[in-house]
Amino acid sequence: MKDDFAALSKVADAAPAYQRGIAKDDAARAKQKNTLVKNRAAVETWSVPLQDIYDNPNLRLDATHYDRETANALQQLRKSGYPLKRLADLADVLLPGQFARIWAKDAKHGIRYINATDLMSLNSIGVADERFLSHETKTDINELVIHEGWLLLTCSGTIGRLFYVTERIDKWVATHDLIRIVPHAGVSVGFLHAYLSSPVAQKQILGHTHGGQIDHVTHHQVGGVLVPELPPEQVKEIHKHMMDALRQRERAIAQISEIADDIEQKLKRR
Repeated sequence: MKDDFAALSKVADAAPAYQRGIAKDDAARAKQKNTLVKNRAAVETWSVPLQDIYDNPNLRLDATHYDRETANALQQLRKSGYPLKRLADLADVLLPGQFARIWAKDAKHGIRYINATDLMSLNSIGVADERFLSHETKTDINELVIHEGWLLLTCSGTIGRLFYVTERIDKWVATHDLIRIVPHAGVSVGFLHAYLSSPVAQKQILGHTHGGQIDHVTHHQVGGVLVPELPPEQVKEIHKHMMDALRQRERAIAQISEIADDIEQKLKRR
């Protein structure tokens, strides 16, 4: 009996320490759990009417295609009160097929070539490495040639970047990863440039993004972008401001290029 009381006494004495240990372990686990919750990526959910999926001509099931911001942008357009037209009703929206490139060493044997990365460089001081697509390339090169007054839209990898074809790159050939937007007669390219760069148009374009490893959009999808028919005087004003901005950028790029060339020449003379 005496030994039993001694054992019970030891258990009673150990209980507070045991409870403190349990509490400490629970706190550590809770802290770890909170850290996991804190670091977990936020997941946004929303509901989509089943009819919207059935009505979608592409029968898309990926959530990004039904992004609420895209839906809000379309709703905003439809509530604007302006008539809406598809981009394909205002411009030819073209995308050449893929082809195997054959390079030429100079302009005598080929045509100056440009891709999306080159276009981004051209908006600064120019392309460092000149490349020429050989006349022997097994494709319809005329389909690849771009002309001043067109718009080019990136459609693979980075989606939705828009470029105006200036006199500098007139009659160059461009990669098949650029959608050509050729305004119809009477359609203001400056207005189209401004609108397609706007959030409401960009959300429509990006909403069509698809692909496993690399994102893509097709020219058919881009051609379906809805464009509001603003009053002619507003379209004219937007077009004027955009074209003025593009011309000013071209002049600024030319000046930057001249300064860079001047510095290079000075360094060579030393």
